[in-house]
Amino acid sequence: MLKHMTFDHTDTRVRKYLTPKKILLTRGKWSGEERLLNYKNRQLGTHEPEVTTLVSTEEEKAGILLDFGTEIHGGISLSLFRIRDGEEVTVRICFGESANEALSHIGEKNATNDHSMRDFEIRTKSWTTTECGATGFRFVYLEFVTPAKINLKTVQAVMVYQPYDYIGSFECSDETINRIYDTAAYTCHLCIQNEIWDGIKRDRLVWIGDLNPELKTVKYVFGDIPQIYGGLSLAAHNTVLPTWINGIATYSLWWLINLDEWVFYTGKREYLQEQKEYIVSLTRQILENVDENGYFTASDYIDWPSKGFPSAKAGTKALLILCMKACERIFDILEEAEWKEKCEKTRSLAEKTQEACGDLKQIAALLLLGGIASEDSKTCLQTGGAEGFSTFMSYYILTAMAKCTSAEETLAALKTYYGAMLDLGATTFWEDFDIKWVENACKLDEICDGTKTDIHGDNGKYCYKGFRHSLCHGWASGPVAFLTEYVLGIDIVGEGGSKIVLDPHLGNLTYAKGSVATPRGKVTVEHTKNANGVVVTRVDAPSGIEVVFA
Repeated sequence: MLKHMTFDHTDTRVRKYLTPKKILLTRGKWSGEERLLNYKNRQLGTHEPEVTTLVSTEEEKAGILLDFGTEIHGGISLSLFRIRDGEEVTVRICFGESANEALSHIGEKNATNDHSMRDFEIRTKSWTTTECGATGFRFVYLEFVTPAKINLKTVQAVMVYQPYDYIGSFECSDETINRIYDTAAYTCHLCIQNEIWDGIKRDRLVWIGDLNPELKTVKYVFGDIPQIYGGLSLAAHNTVLPTWINGIATYSLWWLINLDEWVFYTGKREYLQEQKEYIVSLTRQILENVDENGYFTASDYIDWPSKGFPSAKAGTKALLILCMKACERIFDILEEAEWKEKCEKTRSLAEKTQEACGDLKQIAALLLLGGIASEDSKTCLQTGGAEGFSTFMSYYILTAMAKCTSAEETLAALKTYYGAMLDLGATTFWEDFDIKWVENACKLDEICDGTKTDIHGDNGKYCYKGFRHSLCHGWASGPVAFLTEYVLGIDIVGEGGSKIVLDPHLGNLTYAKGSVATPRGKVTVEHTKNANGVVVTRVDAPSGIEVVFA
């Protein structure tokens, strides 16, 4: 029968099961709950010698808070052996990216079910294995609502992910930096589902601006995967002009920036021909929204932390410059000389005046990289270390910092900012983070008792207040690209990976080694300081890739 069926789509993701690592809390009457921490086959039998017994009553509902040790995307599998004194039971399941989120109720500290159901009830019976949930989480709170005595065999997390190999890698003499790279890469990996999302709890959507740091991580770690072109195509298909992509005008700028970067990386020029009509129409619309002073007037959105600040307008001008540079290369490939010239003129107009950053590091970074920074941008980037960082713009901030500060200072800021999240128990990186939140904050796996601030529930603003805040956001993976390009010094300057320039910056590191994915194969480099402090480099690249030193 199966051979005669036609399917519309095949899910390429895999499912794997995880046993809880810790029990953080129990409520009500429990016996043998520690058995849930031991792996057991989920398959139920007529006799089960090792079960966990719980008793839930009207006066005291049994509950348990489980920690699976690492943030994952997926759901939960509950194998219930026997219910005494009843046919069915209702179980409330609440997923959390922090322990306190898992213990919350909808509305408490802005806890929501937005974009994924993470707090709901199911009904189940004896000799039943139930799988449910599709969200991002590390913690699960189970509350047995129905009064009953229950024998529970297993509670396992169901991890759903794309089984891509980690081709790219990074290792250096600083363990914290190694953890930052690995965590950033894992954060992005979780967000690569059938499409590439910016968050696995919220938002489970394809946001084209958010795609930019994810795209950079993907090209260095995983290589040419279908989700990037898929996301670009989806955005174009779903956005009928004159609507802006994702309803944000600057995200239409990001679409062209991403398009150029990915086509250059993969070498698949034919994709530009496929999108030519949309490219031309979108470029025309963008140019119609540039005023006589070179400002992009349709939007001043860069990221949430800079929203509403006057200097965001200057940041948007810098983003326009980066977009026009991308369009010049796109129209050169498309042999559209007239459109290339229009983009060159618009870029030149925007480049005429320098702009002030308003003490915002993300704006300072864009201005510096766009070539229109006044002196205050360098001062801003040289001051305060990790203060004022943005997870979305971290790649740009770090790259710009490295141009006007030392390698030691830049790496110290990276360690302070991202290392603070790790110290708080993060296993993935967050939608936003302010270094000031660290003071007197409880860790993600701690249940707050009121003597400390709740790092998850008590912080955030704009759309990410409290528990609505996403703690696994692919746009926070910027350290991967920065460490690859700056510390390893790998700059892919040839289309399709045909040429690489090496220019490493080790700072106070004694060695750094790693690899990147290219369409022509994996490139591996190793930099080691000798006794005289001179960096000695070894490189291994496939044939067809020219490697030169800066």
